[in-house]
Amino acid sequence: MPSDRTQDPSSHAFPTKQLTILAICRFSEPIAFNSILAYTYVMVQDLNGGDDTDASFWAGLLVSAYAIAEALTAIGWGALSDRYGRKPVVLFGLGGVAISSLIFGLATEYWVALLARFIGGALNGNVAVMQTMVAEMVKVPEHEPKAYATQPFVWTLGGILGSAMGGFLAQPATFYPSLFPADGLFGRYPYLLPNLVSVVVIVLAILQGVFFLEETNPRHGKDAPESVFEDEDESVDERTPLHRPKNRRSSARSQSRTASDRPMFIEESLPVPIEQNFDLRRSSFGTVRSIKFPPSSFKKNEEFNGRTFNFTIIMLTAAVALMSYHQMAFCTNLPNTLLDKPQTPPGHLDLIGGLGYTVHDVGVYLAVNGIIGLFIQAVIFPIFVDKVGVWKSFVISIIFYPSAYVVMPFLTAMPSALVSPGIYLSMVLQSFFGIVLMPCALILLKDATPSPLVLGKVNGLAMSACCLARTLSPPLVGIIYSAGGSAAAWFSCAGVAVIGIVQLLWVPRKHIPSFVTDSDTMKSKTRPGLQNEEAAVAHPTATN
Repeated sequence: MPSDRTQDPSSHAFPTKQLTILAICRFSEPIAFNSILAYTYVMVQDLNGGDDTDASFWAGLLVSAYAIAEALTAIGWGALSDRYGRKPVVLFGLGGVAISSLIFGLATEYWVALLARFIGGALNGNVAVMQTMVAEMVKVPEHEPKAYATQPFVWTLGGILGSAMGGFLAQPATFYPSLFPADGLFGRYPYLLPNLVSVVVIVLAILQGVFFLEETNPRHGKDAPESVFEDEDESVDERTPLHRPKNRRSSARSQSRTASDRPMFIEESLPVPIEQNFDLRRSSFGTVRSIKFPPSSFKKNEEFNGRTFNFTIIMLTAAVALMSYHQMAFCTNLPNTLLDKPQTPPGHLDLIGGLGYTVHDVGVYLAVNGIIGLFIQAVIFPIFVDKVGVWKSFVISIIFYPSAYVVMPFLTAMPSALVSPGIYLSMVLQSFFGIVLMPCALILLKDATPSPLVLGKVNGLAMSACCLARTLSPPLVGIIYSAGGSAAAWFSCAGVAVIGIVQLLWVPRKHIPSFVTDSDTMKSKTRPGLQNEEAAVAHPTATN
């Protein structure tokens, strides 16, 4: 790490102001990303003249198009942020989101909407730059967990507001005819209003960023040393340049190491209620509560010449990729099912159609889903994992995850009074298992890494697998929905979750001796019962 982190006494203070400014920028993005989920299905129908043929697939493609374009350009934007600074790239990325939202809201043909989403993703380079800015703002290592936890929290709040906004502002001429006449602007463009509000929020975020956000790139600092990027022995983490420049002092080995440590496929613009990005190179996993990783038994400067991707790492990566797929499938399949017209009378089992709800109803359900996730992450998760343990929490979540999906296909056969509770039950189960599973899997993954020197490579593999699975999920589950109906789509989610159960048989069992959050809620280090249950074992070798 650069030594200047501890040289300036004034840098020891927690960067509240700058983190708040960056959080406002961060807050504006999920408002735009999550708002479209409430109405994408009916928007596709409207753009196709009321034809709902393959609407779920085309809706899923709209959701994924932004992430695909973002993944293709993220490395390039990272390189630009190294050369020209983080601030201009972040603000330009927000501008890309605003342009995409405006064109998307004005689209009268499907290809225009799809192109708007793709252009927005290509122009937005914030996928890794904002995380890097947080790392560069924090000068004291003890502040890192708290700082990293702010970004997922802000993302979740923005997602809740965006989901509700998309549901209540779409089709305003239909729901608020006294305010928005059918022959007016918002009658001709029924999906412009939520996107216009998103644009206003983003523009405000850009303006406050222009005036108050400070540049964090060390190269652009007043006292930046020339050698800030030239330490070949420095381990690769979030302060390492997003794209290491070529210079005389950088060896080929250093450059190749940096490139290989970056995820090959990375996105952050999919409308998930809880942010799923992670970095195993940190000392903690940033959620609403910061979760500290167990310390490694290897010394930082210890050389490692063994195999990086051992069997445990491959199996754990497969587990989180499978989870990422069916979790994202749930996020896109839920609004499709709620909005799709039923094919049978009320009270009869309908395996083809949906529940026939309005975009208002969908907005409420999606917003509540975000609130449920926030509560589980902040309150239930730390208590549950403290009582049960990391390994058992990981196993329990995988084994019972399919239950979150098998509820939905049978709701049409239930009395109307039980349909809404059934939807909430499915959302609670999905949120609980997903929120418990991911941090536990990351802790197991980091513990299985044979050396801190290869954490970047392991993180790149896991992050790429999860992002790719989440990006492919919406159109794939849309195809299944179009071909076999709503029940087939839900059973496909359950089927992938069952594959995860089978795959669990090949995940080597591993007990973690400690699991600590930023509060006093979890006492795994000092609770004798759990210490006996999860006795410390030797760190895995490269031949696991």
